[in-house]
Amino acid sequence: MIRIRPTTSRSAPSCSGLSADDGEWRLDPSRYRRFTAEVTGIELTENLGASEYYRIRNRLEAFIAERKRDGEWSASLVERYPDVNTLEEIVSLTRFLRECHDCCLETELA
Repeated sequence: MIRIRPTTSRSAPSCSGLSADDGEWRLDPSRYRRFTAEVTGIELTENLGASEYYRIRNRLEAFIAERKRDGEWSASLVERYPDVNTLEEIVSLTRFLRECHDCCLETELA
């Protein structure tokens, strides 16, 4: 389980398997492991550091930007990836990973 305590006042993104209680966000990475491996070349696991979260998030952001630029950002894109159900879920996962990166940085700098 990936557990973070983001300092953001924003609500948790809506990803399958993501829960938020008492300021802690939790995600079972096995839900998206295959998707992140296919799209980014990096498997999402419980034991990642700031640099890995940064790379996964960065590659997902590039994936989203490229698909939008190429006119492929549509529901049919999701059909290629059985681990995600909607385009918004991809965006939400990316947002969650941004928060993971930020939390790791705060921990590493403390």
